[in-house]
Amino acid sequence: MGALPQTAAASNGDGKPRPHVLVVPYPAQGHLLPLLDLVVLLARRGLAVTVAVTPGNVRFLATLPSSVATVVLPFPSTPLLPAGCGENTNHLPADLFRPLMASLVALSAPLLSWCKAQPHAVTAIIADLFMGWTLPLAQDLGVPHVAFLPASVHYLATTRSLWRRMPTGHDGDERVVHFPELPGSPAFPWHRLSWLYRMHVAGDEVSETIRQILLWSLESSYSVVNSFAALEPSCFEDAMAAKRVFMVGPLSEAAAVRGSKEPTEVTAWLDAFDDGSVYISFGSQEVLSPAQAASVADALRLSSTAAFVWVVRSNTVVPEGFEAATASRGTVIRGWAPQLDILRHRAVGWSLTQCGGSSVMEMAAAGVAMLTWPMSADQFTNAWLLEEAGVAVPVAEGADAVPDAGKVANAISTAVASEEGESIRRRAAELGRKAAAAVAAGGTSYSDLEELVHEVLSDVHVVAS
Repeated sequence: MGALPQTAAASNGDGKPRPHVLVVPYPAQGHLLPLLDLVVLLARRGLAVTVAVTPGNVRFLATLPSSVATVVLPFPSTPLLPAGCGENTNHLPADLFRPLMASLVALSAPLLSWCKAQPHAVTAIIADLFMGWTLPLAQDLGVPHVAFLPASVHYLATTRSLWRRMPTGHDGDERVVHFPELPGSPAFPWHRLSWLYRMHVAGDEVSETIRQILLWSLESSYSVVNSFAALEPSCFEDAMAAKRVFMVGPLSEAAAVRGSKEPTEVTAWLDAFDDGSVYISFGSQEVLSPAQAASVADALRLSSTAAFVWVVRSNTVVPEGFEAATASRGTVIRGWAPQLDILRHRAVGWSLTQCGGSSVMEMAAAGVAMLTWPMSADQFTNAWLLEEAGVAVPVAEGADAVPDAGKVANAISTAVASEEGESIRRRAAELGRKAAAAVAAGGTSYSDLEELVHEVLSDVHVVAS
C-alpha cells in the first residue's frame, strides 16, 4: 500500500494538524476524471490528499500534483466477476458493471486497516456516489464523509427519491414515475430512469448491495456535485432538505489541468473551418450498434454543409466508404480523443452527445450547444436540464433507438446554418461565460468549494481519539 510522501507533512509548521483527505473514486472514466480535478483543487488549497485505487487504475493518477499521495489496494477476488475481467468500466462488458460496483465493497476492510495504521490520521473522506460503503468507514474513524457526484443536483434529488421509495415498473413500458416531493412535482417515463435502478430485483445479492451502497451515499451529510448554479434551479438543492450540497463545477474549467497547451493534430485540422462545426461523441461507455452508426453516418452525409469530428469507440463500425466520401469536411477518430481541446476550438459550435454528466459539464464550460441523444443513467436528466436552459435540441432517445437519418441531418443543418441554431449557440456561449464566472474567485462554485474546504474538510478536531 502507498504511503504519504514527504510533502504531505502532518502539520503546517505551526503545530496545528494538517487536514488529510482520503479520496475514493469509482473506476469509470466519467466518474474518475472530474473527481481527480477536484483532488487538484484540494491540493492547491494546501490539504494533504491521498487517493485510493486498485492497481489497474493507478495510470489515471499520473498527472496529479506530486503532493498527492496514493494508496493502492489489491483488486478484490470475488465470485461475482470472472478472473482478469479488468478493474475499470472502460473495457468491461455492460453486464458486469453492476457486479463490479457490488464487488468493490470488499475494499472497505483493507482501506479501514490502512487508515488506522497511518501516523497522519485521515480527517475526512470524499467518495464517489457508487462507493457509498465508505460512509460506515468514515463513521468508524469519526470523520466527515462527503459523497461526490459527477452529475447534477437534479439527478441527486431524483436518485434519493427513487432509492428510498422504490417505485416499480417494467423495463420498456410507458409507466410514468412521479416525484411529488420535488419542486414542481416532475414526472418521468419508466424508461427514462437510470438502468441501475430499473434493473433492481428485490432479494438479489447484487441488487441489494447496490441499493445499500447508494443509500449510504445518500445518507451522507454532505454532497459535492460537478454542476453550477446558473445551470440548475436552486429549488432542487432546496429539495435536499438538511443535506448540504456543494456545487463546485464545471471541475474541468476550475482545475484547468486537462487539455493540451499546444495544438493537436485534430485542432490543427479544425483551423481550416468556420465556426459551427459539430463534435460527435457518445462517451467512453456507449457503443453504437451497426444500425445506429449507419444512421449517424447517413445523417452526416445528408447534412452536407456541416464540418464534423466523429469520435468512435474501437468496436463501433463506421460504414465502408463513409470516410472517403466526407473527407473534405469530416474526420473520424478511433479510440481516445483530446475532447477538451476539440470543444475549446473556436470552430466547434455544436456537439452530438449522449449527455454523460462529465461531458455535459465540459461542453457547457466550452460554450458549445448540444444535440442530445441520452441513452442511460443520468443522461436523461442531463438532457432535460440542457433543454430547460435553452442550449440543446433533442435528436434521439434511448440506447436501442435507431433515429431517422433524415431527421438527424435536418437537426444538424438547422443547428449549423440557421438563425434558430445561431440563437441556441448564443445562449450556449453565454452559459459558458457563466460557467467560467462560477469557478472564478468570488463565483458561486468557487465560494462553495471554499466553504467545503474550510468548514468541512479542515475541521481536524472532529477526528476520534
